Formats: sequence, C-alpha cells, structure tokens
Amino acid sequence: MEQASSWAGAGAGSVGGAGEHRITGGGEAVRGRVAGKVAIVTGAARGMGAAHARALAREGATVAIADIAPEPGELLAAELRAAGARASYHDHDVTDAAAWTALVDSINQTHGPIDVLVNNAGVQVRSTGIEADDEEWEKVTAVNQRGVFLGMRAVIPGMAQRRAGSIVNVASVAALVGLPGSIPYQASKAAVLGLTRGAAVSYGPDNVRVNAICPGLVVTTMTASASPAAVDALKAQIPLRRDGRPDEVSAAVVFLASDESSYITAAVLPIDGGFVAL
Repeated sequence: MEQASSWAGAGAGSVGGAGEHRITGGGEAVRGRVAGKVAIVTGAARGMGAAHARALAREGATVAIADIAPEPGELLAAELRAAGARASYHDHDVTDAAAWTALVDSINQTHGPIDVLVNNAGVQVRSTGIEADDEEWEKVTAVNQRGVFLGMRAVIPGMAQRRAGSIVNVASVAALVGLPGSIPYQASKAAVLGLTRGAAVSYGPDNVRVNAICPGLVVTTMTASASPAAVDALKAQIPLRRDGRPDEVSAAVVFLASDESSYITAAVLPIDGGFVAL
C-alpha cells in the first residue's frame, strides 16, 4: 500500500539485455539492468518512492523524482548524483493534467525520451468506512486513481511512438482482499488494477507494457505512527510471519522496469509475504 498507510507500498522497456547504453560525463559506460533508461518515479522524495528511485539509479537509470516535497526531493536527487547517477527533482502534482504535460516536456528536454513510469504517489486518509466524507473521497481518488490515469496518458503516446516503454502502477493488497475500514483507499487501489489491465491490453500492440504491484505490510518511516499491537497482529496473519522491506518492493519495480520482464504485461504482483493466499 501507500507511504501514508500502515500497509505501505508506494507503481519497463524494450526487448534486449542490460548492458552499455549511455556514456556518462566522465566517458565511462553506464552498466546496469536499466542502464540507458529514463524513469519517472512519482511520490519519490521519501519512503517507498525514494527506495524505488535509489534502486533504479543503482541499476543505471536516469531518475526524475516527481513529488510535492522540494527539500527531501532535492536532497535525494543530490544524493543520487553524488553516487554517479543522473537524477533531477521536479515539483509535481499528480492530480494536475497540465502539470503532467509540463513534466514530460521538461524530462524530454533534459534527459531524453521517457522509458519507465512508476506511478507510486498515493495517499490514505484513515476513515472507518462509509463515514468517509466527500473531501476524503475526492482527495484519495484524485491522487490514487486520477493521478495514475493522468501519468499514463502523459507518457504512453511517446512510448507507443517509439514502440518501447513500461509502466509500473503501485496498487496494494487492499485491491485484492477486503480489509476493515479505509473504503475510499481500497476502492482507489482496485481502480488502479483496472487501469493497469485496460492500458496493458490497449497498448500492448505498441510494445508498451503496463503492470501493477500490490505491496502488503512494508516498513517505512511513514508507518512509525502505526500501533505496534496492530502491526504485530498483521504479521501474525502473514505466512512469512514478518513485514517487508522497501528494497524488497523496489526489487520488483526494477525487474518490471527492465528488459528482463519484456514478455510480462497486465500482471498484478502481490509483494506481501503470502498474505493474499489466506
């Protein structure tokens, strides 16, 4: 699930193997599983999104960090650049269609065509159920559902034209099983799966792959406010009897962003220690 939930989660390329694709300023070839790819990660300034950005950068991608948190976003971009990666921070509201157009134009000019989109940005306002008010419903739906749609709408035309690209949409185990409370959140994440499958089928002929991941209980700094008793109760229901780590989710993101997954699209991958099998 999302960074803002006690169930944390944060949402590709053409056929071929990883190798030498881009030359750095120092003249050395960049190597890695996503070397030469340009990736946008939304909600990437902190938490799970930052883990995805770091993992993609380590594997050779140029990473555009898109968020509404300038200070941590700029610090992360500087950290990645200091480690030898190409990275930039972009102040970006995923619910704003015009902002998506501007973001894609900026990245195209700065880094080149976009190969990967990780729709990670998400929010959860903890209602108990149908008591959720209109403001909560609209906020959660705007970020978690509309934001994913707008992101895909912004990048797919360029990917389809080049016949190469992959989108990783971050859903949640809450999209796969019923959980008590937070009905707007669960509805928005179920919608992400519909968006994923629909786009995968529609744009597969253009070699644009669209997949979704469904994280379960994953520890991030955003889960610090969760009740230890509630977390322990959740762990007791997980077959692996533990929570997950952000890097375990990011490993799936890198795989789906890489050419290793070139024959995978419309997939929904739980990353939950086996929780949804119960």
